[in-house]
Amino acid sequence: MRETLGLLFNLQQIDDEIDALRADEEEIPRLKEEAQAEVREIEEELKTHRQEALDLAKLRKQKELEMEETAQKRAKFQAQQFQVKTNREYEALQHEIVSLETQVSAFEDQILEILDRSEKVAQAVAENEKALAAAVEKVRLEHAELDEKGARLAREIEVKAGARSGLASGLQEKLLDRYERIRDVKDGLAVATVKNGACSGCFRRIPPQEMQILRRSDRILTCEGCGRLIMWKEDAQ
Repeated sequence: MRETLGLLFNLQQIDDEIDALRADEEEIPRLKEEAQAEVREIEEELKTHRQEALDLAKLRKQKELEMEETAQKRAKFQAQQFQVKTNREYEALQHEIVSLETQVSAFEDQILEILDRSEKVAQAVAENEKALAAAVEKVRLEHAELDEKGARLAREIEVKAGARSGLASGLQEKLLDRYERIRDVKDGLAVATVKNGACSGCFRRIPPQEMQILRRSDRILTCEGCGRLIMWKEDAQ
């Protein structure tokens, strides 16, 4: 019976190790996604700045056309100054010319503001492109490391799974099925040990009579508190 209890204990330990390895393995896709998120963030920022650059170029062209049209009107009115015959007509033309000059000046200010903003956006685009290249390279390296880690974990799991099969083959089928059922409903922990006079699975205090049986290690006992298989291990005290 001691041998069977030892097999159960060792099986639980190797299952714990396999579970931990699989948990690490399952984390890899999430870690890859987190690394890629930085690239997507920079890509979105770069896309926004590039679109803004296009919009500013379009707006600048529009303002330049409007300014040109306004300047042409002003030139036309200026030429008409020498053709009018009354002071009223002359004053009316002067008023239009002043108004158009004000508009031309306003267009010039707007175009200067657009040029200033375009310069800043162009700088932002350059910085985004540089940051994106660095982020892509960083992700490439991180993904390579994660792929290597995943391959290593898979190899370790395979080795431990082989060892597990050897341990499981030493147990009676009925006992192994019982072990597996308990693992399924107890978050992977089917075998608990006595620690400080209590079950390490649910911390239920173990009565003295039951403790004597556990010390003899001649029977497989079930914890009345959590239903796990419980055993005595000197090094667990």
